Amino acid sequence: MTLTRVRRTVFELVCRRLRDSKYFFCYLIAAALLLSLWHARVIHHFSLQAFAVFLVFSGVSLIYGRVFIKLSPFSFKATHGLSIQLLCGYFVVNTLLFLLVLVTPFGIVTNVSILTGTGLLLLFIFPGVTKDLRKPLDYLPDFFCVLLSGIAITLWCTDSLRPAVKEGSVTIYQTFTDSFYHSRQLSSFAQSHGLKSISDTRMAGLPPRLYHYASYMTSAAVMSCTHSSAYATFVSFYVPFGLLLTGLAAFSLATSIWGMWPGLAGMFAVMLLPDAYQQGFGNKLFSYYFVQQAGSTGLYGVVCVTIAWIFILDGCKAGRFTSILCGYVVLIVSLTYKAHFFVANAFLLMIYPCIFFRGLKISWRITSAVLLTSLFAFVVNVSQHMEGVPTLRLDGSSIRPYAKFLLYFFEPGFFKSLFYGALVLHQHSNAISGLILAGMILICTFGFWIIAYVFVSVSLKARIGTAAFFFPLFVTVNYIVMSVGLAEDARGVAYPEELLHRPFVWAYFVLVAWTGAGVYAFLFSNNPPRSRSARILTAICAVLSFSVPLAYGHNIQTLPTVKMFASYKAVNSVPAALTKACLYIRKHSHPEDLIQDSENDPRFVITGLAERQDFALDCKLWSVNRNPIELRNRLEELAAFKRMRNEADLTEFIRRHNISWYILRPESEVAWPFSFRQTCVFNSGGYRVYHFAP
Repeated sequence: MTLTRVRRTVFELVCRRLRDSKYFFCYLIAAALLLSLWHARVIHHFSLQAFAVFLVFSGVSLIYGRVFIKLSPFSFKATHGLSIQLLCGYFVVNTLLFLLVLVTPFGIVTNVSILTGTGLLLLFIFPGVTKDLRKPLDYLPDFFCVLLSGIAITLWCTDSLRPAVKEGSVTIYQTFTDSFYHSRQLSSFAQSHGLKSISDTRMAGLPPRLYHYASYMTSAAVMSCTHSSAYATFVSFYVPFGLLLTGLAAFSLATSIWGMWPGLAGMFAVMLLPDAYQQGFGNKLFSYYFVQQAGSTGLYGVVCVTIAWIFILDGCKAGRFTSILCGYVVLIVSLTYKAHFFVANAFLLMIYPCIFFRGLKISWRITSAVLLTSLFAFVVNVSQHMEGVPTLRLDGSSIRPYAKFLLYFFEPGFFKSLFYGALVLHQHSNAISGLILAGMILICTFGFWIIAYVFVSVSLKARIGTAAFFFPLFVTVNYIVMSVGLAEDARGVAYPEELLHRPFVWAYFVLVAWTGAGVYAFLFSNNPPRSRSARILTAICAVLSFSVPLAYGHNIQTLPTVKMFASYKAVNSVPAALTKACLYIRKHSHPEDLIQDSENDPRFVITGLAERQDFALDCKLWSVNRNPIELRNRLEELAAFKRMRNEADLTEFIRRHNISWYILRPESEVAWPFSFRQTCVFNSGGYRVYHFAP
């Protein structure tokens, strides 16, 4: 065979593969282009390298997603959709990457290469994995899902995609205060070589505490492969990509229940329609859009729990025990993504099949329910003797303190006056106060969505299975019981109210996605609008809905009722000179270097921007009992370090603790000798940077 014929044969083979997989590749390019545009908006130019990285990542995720679905026990045809493939593919790739980061001594780029190579190998093992199997019209909801989600996210992230604004002598970062903490987590994993190379963010040498680290893996890989800064990666990828995944999750969950076209409406409801706060119910602490950007790890928790519930609902409907087991496994994995959502779903997801599994005898339902409940109680009891696990006790002791906490965040108006009078001015029994608090939480979480849910429930019960029909009701009841009944955390593991409050995001997500899809199913069944007038009206409604993020996207990550969080300038402004000092350290240091701030970096700013491990950090927003004794001792040593007058003592302290870089702020008082103070290698507006060679 001549070389010309070989080339022609290869060309024809490629053309045939592209023709058979044109929708797969179009979806892949659309996803990669969307991620590249967000990246370009932050770094102010379009990067071909970043586009290539996103293209490979999206392609590998789709391949893993198709293989995952091919091997899974799903029964419904919607599993062949490209959106659920990308969703499940991300979950598989990111979870495997997390495992590799923990158990191998390799850097994250090497681990990504291993997964990419394995993905290419899967193409040979499953040669039809990219082949388009459906009719062209069946792919339309997937493309609409990505397009509409992308536009919505761009509008909701208006502030964070323009992250740094200079105003006089300060740089204002248009994100919530936690953004620097998340940035440091990204750089920590991007620079890691196995678990032993990672320290607790608060203190060098301290093993990392229990936390939902898994959500950072893909973003850390993107940071390394695109050579972007940690903060730029956080605002251009971690947050918007997490939002994109929640859009795909809403679409996939609603599709598994109602069908693909109603699933598109479910995504639309979650991504573009106003939440309870924007409907006028006055408590931004229950704003879905605010909490999902300010507490962005929740985005990835929603993804995991959604996949788990798709397995459970499908298993109950089809009578497949393997689907139930898969759902349990995915939920356990979700513990590494967002522990709050694991806790909020653990008992309900465990017991749900006992009630709704098709064809199960009553005796087996009762027996399995008793056994699983006993197992759950045993595990909870054991967990309370483990360090790093918050208080898990359903005794209603948090009713009054939690009510006061929520009332503090209400904006002045009718609802604050109503609930303040009912819960504070009038002294009721715990039972009555609990009922009032439950009503307040229900209204402030869902707003008018409750009315829409009741309408859909009454109108469409016969159209879906029993398990899917009762799903949002059980999730909502479970959420209310947890919010009213759980005790506040008294062990100093987290903020006292976290397990009571954070799960509202999951409850809102489920009820709104289910209800939005149900409304569409009531109007059009599982079909696109048939008449021309219906299509025009639907398009007009869709376009008008973009006014919601246009109106509310600005200042989305602020809390107007709390002075210190009322504006980005109040919550996240950094002296421009300090920013320059951090960037100087980032440019001239090594990833393993330890840094220290004279004021102990209370907001994670220096460790987040310099992308280096703090020797010791003291977060003022955290309660003292959340700092381990080793950290408290080290902070006392650092206070003594600033009082040292002898240069030999200073040098010995630095050598003993292996501190490479030190930032001395102009407001910090030190007793150091003049000669030592003058040895700084960089001075920016009074912020002095000292470099100590090993």
